Amino acid sequence: MTQCPANIAILLATYNGEQYLQEQIDSLFTQTFLDWHLYVHDDGSKDNTVNIVKDYSEKFPHKVTLMDYPPQGGACKNFLSMLEHVDSKYYMFCDQDDIWLPNKIEIEHREILRNEIIAPEIPIMINTDLTIIDEKQNVLHNSLRSYQNIYPSFIKQFKDLSALSSCTGSTMLFNKKAKDSVKHPYQNALMHDQWVALCVLAAKGKIIYMPESTVLYRQHDNNVLGAMEGPRFVWMEKIKNFRYITRVLRNHYKQMNSIARVSWFDFIVAKIRYRRYINSHTTKK
Repeated sequence: MTQCPANIAILLATYNGEQYLQEQIDSLFTQTFLDWHLYVHDDGSKDNTVNIVKDYSEKFPHKVTLMDYPPQGGACKNFLSMLEHVDSKYYMFCDQDDIWLPNKIEIEHREILRNEIIAPEIPIMINTDLTIIDEKQNVLHNSLRSYQNIYPSFIKQFKDLSALSSCTGSTMLFNKKAKDSVKHPYQNALMHDQWVALCVLAAKGKIIYMPESTVLYRQHDNNVLGAMEGPRFVWMEKIKNFRYITRVLRNHYKQMNSIARVSWFDFIVAKIRYRRYINSHTTKK
């Protein structure tokens, strides 16, 4: 276990990310909050990714560390494995192809401190909105939440996450109690951000959503998961891909039950409640 020398450990999982990696790391160095250390673990890149990271770690050894242990076989396991290797007061996940806005860490850190004063003994996670950009940094949409028509404020308790995964990893800041709530093994985890969010709520923690955009979320051909448009698109895809959607639901239910018991009835009811929540908020617009 590596002890982080800074207040916040930023965990960056890489794989063949040479095209945009420098822009992302450079955006960390423009942050208004300076008390962070970047940890990078590569998952077996075949391009120049590792050399790019080595260059930063040699120039800025007090800020960047390239971790040395075997590839994990995918972004989800790669990110979660880094939590096992780094001990810190706070944690953030960082994608290799985004750009962080300069005040991202500062406003999230300020918000988690405010909530820790209110509830000092529980796991706390902060997450925010994102701005969608294309490969050349042209803004496609100012709000990912609005684009996808999702409502993070719906999430109050563990079973509510049956309805949606509202926490995007690249926007998250969470405390050590949240990290300690993350369950192992995580072979049923679908994505690292979903898994951590579920563990936080299963441990009776808090997830706080901030409507500010803190990340330029880049869309390109190699996204692991990209931005998809809202309900109309989703329902069209459900009709076209019924068997696929059924498998996704089954895997999501299995993921939740690996962390805490939720009945199939509650799982489905949460989805129905969320659909009604969307409809009522859409009507108000």
